[in-house]
Amino acid sequence: MHMNDGTPTDVGADAVSPAEARAESGITAGGNRAGSRRKMSAAKAKSAAKKSGATRQRSGDGWQAEKSAMTRTAILESAIRCFVDMGYARTTTALIASEAGVSRGAMMHHFPSRSAVIKAVVAYLHEQRLKEYRGLMTNIDQPDQMLTRVGIRKSVEAAWHYVNLPSFVAYQELLAAARTDAELGDVMGEVERDFEREFLRTVKSVFPHWKRLKSLQAAHDLVQFTMAGMAISHRSSNRKKRASRVIDLVTDQLATIYEVEHD
Repeated sequence: MHMNDGTPTDVGADAVSPAEARAESGITAGGNRAGSRRKMSAAKAKSAAKKSGATRQRSGDGWQAEKSAMTRTAILESAIRCFVDMGYARTTTALIASEAGVSRGAMMHHFPSRSAVIKAVVAYLHEQRLKEYRGLMTNIDQPDQMLTRVGIRKSVEAAWHYVNLPSFVAYQELLAAARTDAELGDVMGEVERDFEREFLRTVKSVFPHWKRLKSLQAAHDLVQFTMAGMAISHRSSNRKKRASRVIDLVTDQLATIYEVEHD
C-alpha cells in the first residue's frame, strides 16, 4: 500500500495506577487506650490490604489489556479522522500517531507496518458501518404497525444521513485508493463481499415489512446507490434542496414497489 511514513511527535504518558496505601505511624500513650489502638490498627491494616490488592489488580494483566485496547482504538479512530480531513494520499503513519497522541513506539507496537494499520482500519470500518446503519434504522419499520409513506421516507432520510457519516467518507477514500493500489484492492474486495452479505441481513432484520418481497435487493440497491452517489457529489450547488427532492423521488418509488408487491 502506498502510504507515506514519518516521525510522530511523542505525546501523552502511561496511565498511572492508584497510589499505595499509607501506614499509620501515630503513637498514643496509656494502657486503657491500648485495646482501642490495636483494633484501629487492625482495621487500618485490613483497609490498606484491600487498597493494595486493588492497586495490584488494576496494574496487572487486566488493566494492561484494557489500556492496550484503548490505545489501539484511539489509533484506528484517528486514522479515520485523518482520511476524512486529509485524504488517503496525505495520511501518513506519523500523522495518525500524532492525531492519536501516541509515540512512535506505541504505534509500532500495535501496527508494525503501514499495511497493518490500513488493514485494521478497513476491518474496523466494516464493523462500525454495520453498527451505525442498524442504529439509524432500528424502530423505523415496526412489524405490528402498517407501513406508511412517512415511515418509508424516514428510512430514506436515515440512509442519506448514513452516507454522510465520517465512517462512510473514510471508506470512500479507501475505495478510491484501492482502484490503483493492488494490495489495498485485495483487502477491500474481500471486506466488500462480506459487508454486502451482512448489510442485506441487517436490512432484512430492521425492515420486517420488506424482507419477504422479491424486489428487496433492488429496492435496497436503489436507496444505497442513489444516496452514495449524492454523497460523493459534495461540491454540487444547492445540495440540500436537491437532496430533498431526490429523497422524495426515491420514497415514491419505494412506496410503489411495496404497494404493488405487498398486494
